[in-house]
Amino acid sequence: MQRTKLAGRLERRDLEGGVWILHTHKGEVTLYGDVPHTLAGHHVEVEGDTDEGFGFAMTGPAVTVRTVRKA
Repeated sequence: MQRTKLAGRLERRDLEGGVWILHTHKGEVTLYGDVPHTLAGHHVEVEGDTDEGFGFAMTGPAVTVRTVRKA
């Protein structure tokens, strides 16, 4: 895993119990961990640890969230 910082629009998808997707300029990133529901639809900045494999949502790279805040 590698520490990373990303920015983009946050989306909540109702897939397999719900999954967070961050829409960045490079594509979609799945977010795992504690993300406040109040940030859905907003542009946010995320810091976390990357996992280059595909998660259960099959959306591409995944990040385990350490911090997330409104941009």
